[in-house]
Amino acid sequence: MTERPLLSRRRLLQAAVIAPAAAIPVLAVAGPANAAYRGLVTRDEVMDRARNWFTRNIQYNGASRASDIEGSHTYRQDCSGFVSMAWHTSTPGHSTRSIPDIAAKIEWSELKPGDVLNSYDNHCMLYHMRGDDGNIWIYDLADTASDMRHKQVSPASLRSQNYIPRRYRNIRDN
Repeated sequence: MTERPLLSRRRLLQAAVIAPAAAIPVLAVAGPANAAYRGLVTRDEVMDRARNWFTRNIQYNGASRASDIEGSHTYRQDCSGFVSMAWHTSTPGHSTRSIPDIAAKIEWSELKPGDVLNSYDNHCMLYHMRGDDGNIWIYDLADTASDMRHKQVSPASLRSQNYIPRRYRNIRDN
């Protein structure tokens, strides 16, 4: 009869920590937001990612970062960092100046969930859907006074502030 070596408490604890950690990637892939980092992303995935930051009430702080829905990447806690996180682009996120490099200009009438309204060198917000009285719903991470918002805004007001609707080149309809 051969005897099995006894495992030390340290080895048992290491095994207990490693086994769940090894299962995490499987859980992340099966989750609701499984867009490939810097790859293709569907509109539903973009909106799930945006709602995650909204629900978590990520606070505006351009000097800090917050994790994405999978917990795998961290993005700047500002408007363009939020949009970059929702689109699952490279970290720490694009700026309002570099969004035109990855998102083509579209017409206001073409806006779909997950598109962006970008004001070069100023602010950007993620388009959600049409609202009441000609308004539109947006998500954004505006400033320290507002933090994460989901609100209706006037397209006429945004046009007068030089916002341009844009579509991320890696976004796909569902």
